[in-house]
Amino acid sequence: MPKPPTFASEQEAAEWFATHDTAASMDHLEEVTEKIRVTRSRPTKKPVGLRLRGDYLAAIKSVAEKKGIPYQILIQMWLVEKLRQEAPELIQP
Repeated sequence: MPKPPTFASEQEAAEWFATHDTAASMDHLEEVTEKIRVTRSRPTKKPVGLRLRGDYLAAIKSVAEKKGIPYQILIQMWLVEKLRQEAPELIQP
């Protein structure tokens, strides 16, 4: 099994590993044991008041139940979907 090349920089290593399959070299790679702390930042959310017709809300809740998700999440998904259609330049991934 081939051994990975020696790299002059982390950037060079990152580029090589991004473009090569390392499966054949696994026996030559060093196991990393130190822990890496990963923190995710979440965008802040603001509550909104929204008045809907009762039959619309019932329909939304029905669809959400079929999908197995909370109805508020479904409403948010639909809003984001429409925003991506109407104003994609305003929406961050």
